[in-house]
Amino acid sequence: MAALPPQPPGSLPPQPPGFTPAGVPPPVGPPQGPYSPGNAYAGQMPAQPYVSQPMPQPVVVKVHKRTAFLTLAQFIIILFAVVRIVIGLGWAALGVLFLVGGRARIASLPGYDQAIGQVGNGVLNALAAVLFVIAVYFLISGVIDLILGIIVGRPSNVARWFIIVLDILSILYVVDLLTRGVGGLWTLVWLVVLVGKAIVLYAMLLDPATRRNFAGTAR
Repeated sequence: MAALPPQPPGSLPPQPPGFTPAGVPPPVGPPQGPYSPGNAYAGQMPAQPYVSQPMPQPVVVKVHKRTAFLTLAQFIIILFAVVRIVIGLGWAALGVLFLVGGRARIASLPGYDQAIGQVGNGVLNALAAVLFVIAVYFLISGVIDLILGIIVGRPSNVARWFIIVLDILSILYVVDLLTRGVGGLWTLVWLVVLVGKAIVLYAMLLDPATRRNFAGTAR
């Protein structure tokens, strides 16, 4: 055994490695998990499954731009709607005249035929009811057209397709009337209506710029 180096007075002799003095607890290290080659910390931190994060989607901004045909179509729709409402109010006023005034009122109207004076009040009441039905039709259809004509400029695709369907039905109806030969001033009136409906239908269904506007891809 090699000789120990001299120690200063009062100090304990050096202890061999691994020796623990009496009454002192041995040092305790952190708990060790099961040994796993290549992954020394597998017992302490379990592996977390990788979850892919969704990529942020680009924000699509719709671009709407009023077109000339859309403005013209709105003007025609609103104009026809106002005309319908005025006609409905006229029919309603005529029905009220029949109910309230009776023969005395209608006798003063231009073109009154004396033969009408022979009819009874029941016939006049029935005629007034018919006039009210006609007035309600014109008023309701006029208000619907007015609402559609206003909100279609937002633009609203729902209003647009309602207008397209109604215009197609109106065009078919007007063409049918013209083929029957209504004649006179009514032919001119129905031709004006037909041209207006055709312009609205082209604007809502076929005009490229207006279609891009409703799709939100206006340039």
